Amino acid sequence: MNQAIQFIDRLEFREPDHQLVFFAQVSGMLVECVIDLRNLDLKDESHVTEYFDKYRFDYEECAEQLIEDESYNSAGQIEVNLANLG
Repeated sequence: MNQAIQFIDRLEFREPDHQLVFFAQVSGMLVECVIDLRNLDLKDESHVTEYFDKYRFDYEECAEQLIEDESYNSAGQIEVNLANLG
């Protein structure tokens, strides 16, 4: 793991957009890593949290690679999706 990238233990479920956001600290800056959940059948925040806990390592690994590749969107976020998990 790149020592300049650390994932912090913080999750936000943004219900109107049906997004889950987890956070990375990159050289002291906080970066939002966004997962679009619209295509998943997750009924509420507890299901979202369980889902993320199950795949946390995969999402963090994917986000780390996207951060290293500087694949930020126009809002400065990293968009992690199932296709990135390969």
